[in-house]
Amino acid sequence: MIDLRRFLRGALPRIFTRYTLGSVVAAVVSEVTLLVAYGQELLGAQAAAVAAWALGAVTNYVLARRWAWRRRGRPRVLRELLPFWLTSVTGLLLTTWATGVAHDVGPRLFATDGARVLFVGAVFLGVYGVLFLAKFCFFHYFVFAEPRAASAGEADEEGEADEEGEADADGADDPDGAVPRRSRSQVPSTTRK
Repeated sequence: MIDLRRFLRGALPRIFTRYTLGSVVAAVVSEVTLLVAYGQELLGAQAAAVAAWALGAVTNYVLARRWAWRRRGRPRVLRELLPFWLTSVTGLLLTTWATGVAHDVGPRLFATDGARVLFVGAVFLGVYGVLFLAKFCFFHYFVFAEPRAASAGEADEEGEADEEGEADADGADDPDGAVPRRSRSQVPSTTRK
């Protein structure tokens, strides 16, 4: 049975809340871009969706990495950048396709341009919402996940490094709220074996 109070005080709800707020900001940026570019006839439906995606994706990446998951420094290309942008491009393809379909169907459903524009915007936002939870799970458990020791042998090697005076920074900012590991040099000599 899950201890709900402990879970709610953990890191996952805080990360999800920050991810949600960042996604809302990115969705607003995307939606405003789409409605302005398409509604003012600056771009067609699909080109407006691409522009909206681009601004929203950059906003989402910056907020997810720096604010939700608190990552700093250079991103890991294969572990972080490539998977993030592949999911974003997948979102782009889905939203572009869906807004194109909505643009084609809209005139048959609505007599006014305003209603058609709102329909295309609603379809765009609907696809964005459907991808929301799947992206969170992928980002949390893969893209921005903390690297873990693959085997006990690696943990032993890390312990030997600690004894030699090298700092162990793994787990210092663990998003799951785990207590950071301490090196032997941080433990009082009376408790060492």
